[in-house]
Amino acid sequence: MKPGMVAEATCVSKPMTVIPMVVTNVQDLIATGQVRASDQLIDAQQIARPGTLTVYLEPLFDNGFEGIPPGSNCIANAYTSNYDRLDSGDVGGLMWLALHGIDAVGVVHAIVLRIQALVLPIQTLVFSGGH
Repeated sequence: MKPGMVAEATCVSKPMTVIPMVVTNVQDLIATGQVRASDQLIDAQQIARPGTLTVYLEPLFDNGFEGIPPGSNCIANAYTSNYDRLDSGDVGGLMWLALHGIDAVGVVHAIVLRIQALVLPIQTLVFSGGH
């Protein structure tokens, strides 16, 4: 992931809205989860969750964050575009197919984000109820 990549986000505080965004910065590597509060060393094989990556996003258009309070919980996807490489004509057949496959996955992820934007209010109100 690098600055300048296009991203989209949907937030719980502004349901059924997809916000076009751009990656402005990617945080450098930081060590997390190596020592617990008990000072026990954790074996890397004990961790079942995937790692995280912290990026800084800004809305693509002015007032993109309007109506979203600070600290809101959001879901975001970042996309790459291979249009320039495909349009150059310097790409072989197998690479052409691979780049189209990567772009197709991006389209599927965009569709999934839109479905999440529609389902998020229902999921929050109905399925996150208390005990």
